[in-house]
Amino acid sequence: MKLDILAFGAHPDDVEIGFGGTLIKHAAKGYKCGIVDLTAGEMGSNGTPEIRRQEALRAAEIMGMQLRDCLGLPDARLEINEESKRAVIEVIRKYRPHVVVGPFHADRHPDHLRASQLVREAAHLSGLRKYPAEGEAYRPAVVAQYFLAVHGEPSFIVDISEDYEKKIDALCAHESQFGLRKEADWQTLVNDPAFIRMIISRDQFVGSLIQVLYGEGIYLEDKMILNDLMSLRGRMPNLVMERIKGVVRQ
Repeated sequence: MKLDILAFGAHPDDVEIGFGGTLIKHAAKGYKCGIVDLTAGEMGSNGTPEIRRQEALRAAEIMGMQLRDCLGLPDARLEINEESKRAVIEVIRKYRPHVVVGPFHADRHPDHLRASQLVREAAHLSGLRKYPAEGEAYRPAVVAQYFLAVHGEPSFIVDISEDYEKKIDALCAHESQFGLRKEADWQTLVNDPAFIRMIISRDQFVGSLIQVLYGEGIYLEDKMILNDLMSLRGRMPNLVMERIKGVVRQ
């Protein structure tokens, strides 16, 4: 199966946080999209790898993904080595996505940083015919990054307003991480009810930069090739105001 977009996350909920709405939007348009979790999130304070895997699959179903895989690399000990690079390269060669997406290259979490470097290196090395990994050499046309704990200056912003309810549903599928059972769970940053509100606030702010209700910023290290200026879409204040009025009336 060939994919149009393949998103990588260090942990089973990373893609949903930073890129979930964009994936949902493209899947709804008929594009084939998939998610690969580099680790099973086994070092998380709450949940088990088995529970997190079931939650990840449920989230992927909500999002309309064609696949969700887990490479089983070591959580909290993610490294840039031949084993990890080969694992990512073989996935890219297998699914041959047009777009590969990983975390932003600047982040507070060490696993996010290493995941970003790993995806960028693997996307390049995948195109080397003599590189020792399974599959035919293939290099994605686009390698992009999404934002997690740290938000940089996006290269462009995707309007995810119409897809936002599904994004929140996908996040809530990760109940072991974002829910809190006071009698059983360890209190963390992400299972504080304020965490989901922070994500919503961030997405609202990013959306406001293009005058829509919710947005996700995407970062590109390489310059985009654009041959048709008419494919650009600018701001549409009148449409935005109609959406805002509709929300207020509800």
